[in-house]
Amino acid sequence: MCGIFLSSHSVVNDKSLATIEQCLSFRGPDYSSALITHLGWKAYHSRLSIIDINSSVHQPLIDNNGGMLVFNGEILNYKELGVKYFNEVYTSDTKLLSDLLSLGIIDLNELDGFFAFVYIGNNGKLQNAVRDKFGVKPLFYYKDKYGISFSSEPNLLKKLFNLSVNKTAIEEYYAVRSPIFSGSFFNSVDSVHPGHCLSMGCYFDCKTLFNQSNYEASINDTFVSLKKGISSRLVSDVPIGLLLSKGIDSNLIKELGSFTKYYSIGFSGDDDLEYLKKEDIKNLTISECTPKEYINSFNYLLNLRGEPMSVPNEVLLYRIAKIASADGIKVLLSGEGADEFFGGYDRIFKWAAQAENFDIEKFLILYCYDPPLKGSRLFKIFQQLFNDNNLKSVFETVRWFFIRYHMPILFRRLDFSLMAAGVEGREPIANYHVFKEAVKFSSSQLMCGDLGKIPLRKIIKEYKGEEFAFEKKVGFPVDLTKIFHNPDKLSSYDLWFKENLKVLE
Repeated sequence: MCGIFLSSHSVVNDKSLATIEQCLSFRGPDYSSALITHLGWKAYHSRLSIIDINSSVHQPLIDNNGGMLVFNGEILNYKELGVKYFNEVYTSDTKLLSDLLSLGIIDLNELDGFFAFVYIGNNGKLQNAVRDKFGVKPLFYYKDKYGISFSSEPNLLKKLFNLSVNKTAIEEYYAVRSPIFSGSFFNSVDSVHPGHCLSMGCYFDCKTLFNQSNYEASINDTFVSLKKGISSRLVSDVPIGLLLSKGIDSNLIKELGSFTKYYSIGFSGDDDLEYLKKEDIKNLTISECTPKEYINSFNYLLNLRGEPMSVPNEVLLYRIAKIASADGIKVLLSGEGADEFFGGYDRIFKWAAQAENFDIEKFLILYCYDPPLKGSRLFKIFQQLFNDNNLKSVFETVRWFFIRYHMPILFRRLDFSLMAAGVEGREPIANYHVFKEAVKFSSSQLMCGDLGKIPLRKIIKEYKGEEFAFEKKVGFPVDLTKIFHNPDKLSSYDLWFKENLKVLE
């Protein structure tokens, strides 16, 4: 897990290093490179050491053929790939990736992990700019007639090239709390799409598996895929902890994995915290956040990020990650992906399961915080997106949307919040092992009345009992009216937008 920057722009020079470090060094507190010049490119890397922590394999990594790699994330099956392609047991996923790229023998679909990387060939040409299948790791870029620049954080590109705020991104923020189609909050800064290589196009499209599904689902196969997904996400040379709540997702990871440390956070009286206090879980750290602590962390994160955050829980994730980091934990697992893969957003998936025809207006009312007006620019973008899809049911259409467009929003908030605390976030359910089994379930197999995620509930039932497995979870959003100064008596939602958008003024 790292911060990466690479640029062919002449405007980037040694004087840019201070700005680069200001925006990216938090993502890699264990090591920061200088601004390295190679084949007409300037490259920078800040490292959070997770795999091969004692190695001298620092980045940017220039290989024996003269190519250069900057890489953020983890290739968790690096040992297997090393044996397959080189008959060698690698200790570094970075070195394995570099060797595959150098020899031009890489198959992106073989990489099990979460990553964003850029590789420059020995001729000085951009050869790869890649993001993982589901968009766990960020990769932003800015391109004009003078060159192209890549960064883990869009705020860096905005500062280096003096870019203005993208007004359409703010419209999207009000609707879904993210620049879901604009790529970023800044003009001309875009994001490499999940499952894409910027130079070679799409290498993984989750829609393909939806269209191939014949609904021959198996609870046992799903159980095996969860075990595999969790065990693969435990590959690490540093201590790992688990973010725990009352929900079935994190408890499923707890029961199927092996952990020595657990962490949970909230405000005094929160249902999750009260439940966990009664469970007497060994090595569980529970933190109760105060309004003053929340505001201090909010202001710090907003300034560090340089753009609005997505949801209030990002602040709590940062605070609990800081506590875990003080315990020596450098990796935290969480349950993202379960709701998207297995139909867990009960209200919208219940509608989708019962609908015979897709109704764009109904979908936007159910999905958006502030639905775009019919005929507006954003409404037309959503409309075109769904008009272009060819999935076989409303339910599959909605599930595809959540996986392709909504899930990366969750990944971005977890990535930033935890990286700000010097901790790597991992999502052991949101991976290809689990996805290829989840896609085999039909809506009737995933939904039962108002409840979704039925296969996961059946699995956790064997460990926690039926009452726990089939209880409808009640959300406890952060009540910002009790935290921020609020003379205008704004709602919690409106306060969140107001306080976050100040960073773009």
